Amino acid sequence: MRTPQRISGAERQIMELIWIAKRPMTTREILQNLPQDKTWKQSTVVTFLSRLVEKGVLTPTKISKANYYEPCLTEQEYREHETRHFIEDVHKGSVLGFITAMCDSGELTGDDITALMQCIKDR
Repeated sequence: MRTPQRISGAERQIMELIWIAKRPMTTREILQNLPQDKTWKQSTVVTFLSRLVEKGVLTPTKISKANYYEPCLTEQEYREHETRHFIEDVHKGSVLGFITAMCDSGELTGDDITALMQCIKDR
């Protein structure tokens, strides 16, 4: 699998629909499952799908007249990719720098710290 490119917020909304479905979806199915506050036209969704294919996140399979879009990676795999990218960009590749920033900001709860320490011990 090639390394996927980063996706936009709108593209992520489409990916979340496909990840939740756990099966390939057509443009029509995606349009039908969009939240009601999304009033995207079919052409907009097709554009997003084309970009996701170009970025290596989706693969299309043509069956009859419809394209079925299937993820090339799981949501967890994409989340891990984004996390690595964020740490590289913002913390110059330092995981310790990221964790220190989280501790310093007061965002980590005692339960978070306990779970993090357990995770480190289990490695």
